[in-house]
Amino acid sequence: MQLPNTASTSATRQHLTPKTYSGWTLDRAIILDCACPGLLASTLYFGPARRQAVFLLLASFDWLGQAEIASRFRRVIEDRDAPGQSDEAVIGRAILLLRRPRDLVRALFGSVPDGLVGAMQRLGHDPVGAPETYRELQRLFFSAAAADRRRVKVLGQMAGSFVGAQIEIVSLLDPVLLHPAFVANVYETQQVAELNAALAYVRARCSRATDEAIRSSLARLKPGDHRSTLYKWWTYRFDRLPRSLDTRGDPTLVILGSAAALADAGRRYANCLKSKVGEVYVGHYVYIEYRPAAPEPGVIAELRVTTQGYLLEGLYARKNCKVRPERAAAVRRALAACGVALYDHAPDEQDMVAAAARVLNYYHFAEPDNTGWGVEFDEPPANDLEQFETAANEAA
Repeated sequence: MQLPNTASTSATRQHLTPKTYSGWTLDRAIILDCACPGLLASTLYFGPARRQAVFLLLASFDWLGQAEIASRFRRVIEDRDAPGQSDEAVIGRAILLLRRPRDLVRALFGSVPDGLVGAMQRLGHDPVGAPETYRELQRLFFSAAAADRRRVKVLGQMAGSFVGAQIEIVSLLDPVLLHPAFVANVYETQQVAELNAALAYVRARCSRATDEAIRSSLARLKPGDHRSTLYKWWTYRFDRLPRSLDTRGDPTLVILGSAAALADAGRRYANCLKSKVGEVYVGHYVYIEYRPAAPEPGVIAELRVTTQGYLLEGLYARKNCKVRPERAAAVRRALAACGVALYDHAPDEQDMVAAAARVLNYYHFAEPDNTGWGVEFDEPPANDLEQFETAANEAA
């Protein structure tokens, strides 16, 4: 085998722009260039796949060693001078002689797995990560394990170019998350631990989050969807609270312990409870519906979750109106009996404290857990009250 014609190569290069590279790949290429002058300059004009094949070869110094690599090339290239040359010179000449990426890979590893050359083409001209990234690329494509074949298939299904980190990402992600639309939106290996942990949280909070169901929801992802889309979809299907309050068997206190229950109460009370699903899902708040005997209206209690238990932060009537004082007092007593902490005021007469607060423009000070967005106390009109009672009874 002869080296490429330098005259034709020079003519071709006039129409190409050299693309430089740096880091560990450049350091190793320089070592080879010292033994095979002109190699480094030639690699600046290589296309993406051929360049990545060279980077794979340079990375294999770490797990094969230069002597083994040179030995493999000596058995393949027909170069009468090869037996007496240094290992570095043999490797450099092989890079120049084996011009097709698949020929270089075959000489180095004995075969060319399906999809490997295409993957290298999509990695672009620049080195991707450390030698370990190329070691994982080689391991994945040469592996016969079903799990690794699945990972390789996902890489092949991804549209367009992909970043080098995605080689390692497919190996680190929970197998259930291996979907091309999802993997395409993960760019750093540091993100993987967070995504896996968030998936474990989905499984803990959602009784229907089987592997099959999660894969089905992944299939709904569209190109361009953010990776958080999957988790948001499952947030609105949670049905297990991180922590639940012991209501001591009080039938008037109903914990809204699922996304469906929050959405249903939001419709019946005409408020924004549905928008609170995320905060309940991650354990910031717990909402309880006070359901007294009809025709007395119900109340929504907002409980902040703390390290010491639950704290009542607000009581809300329908349409977020203020709760009447006597009804608020009844709800507070019921919650306090369950161990819920209540806000308090200075140890003086309530009217005195309220007057002092108003003078200082501190409103809602006397009853901080009985404030809502409404200004007036409100009882629904007769027709609304009847509809409200019907809905509440159906929900019960």
